[in-house]
Amino acid sequence: MERNAMLEHDPFIPVLAEKLHIHGYYTFYGEHYNETDMEQYRKHLFTTFNNIVWIELDARKKYMIVDHRGRNTVMKLIEGMLNTRRTLRANQAMAGTDTKDVDQEITHFSKLVHMLKFTTFRP
Repeated sequence: MERNAMLEHDPFIPVLAEKLHIHGYYTFYGEHYNETDMEQYRKHLFTTFNNIVWIELDARKKYMIVDHRGRNTVMKLIEGMLNTRRTLRANQAMAGTDTKDVDQEITHFSKLVHMLKFTTFRP
C-alpha cells in the first residue's frame, strides 16, 4: 500500500505517459526494473492508454508499448539485434566456437517479434 501511495506522486509517471503518447513505446534500461514495478506503472497508465504491452528483451532492456507505432518500432529494433546476433553466430561458427548462447538469444528475439506481429491494439 505504501508503495502505491509513493507511485501516485512519482514525477516519472507523467513523463512516462508523455513519452508513450509521443513515441508509442518506452525503453527501460537496467536490472532494477522488474515486473512488479511495471505492473504498478501499468495500473497508473490505464486511465490514459487502453493497451499496454510489456516485454523483456533481457535482464537489462525492457519495453513498454502502447500502440501500433510503438510495436512497429520495437519490432524493427529487435530485428536489428537479430541481425547482429546472426552475424555473431556465423563468426563464432567459422571460428569453431560454441554458438549455443547466441542461438538461444536468436530464438528468444524471434519469438518476441512473432508475438508482437500478432499483437493488436484497440483504439
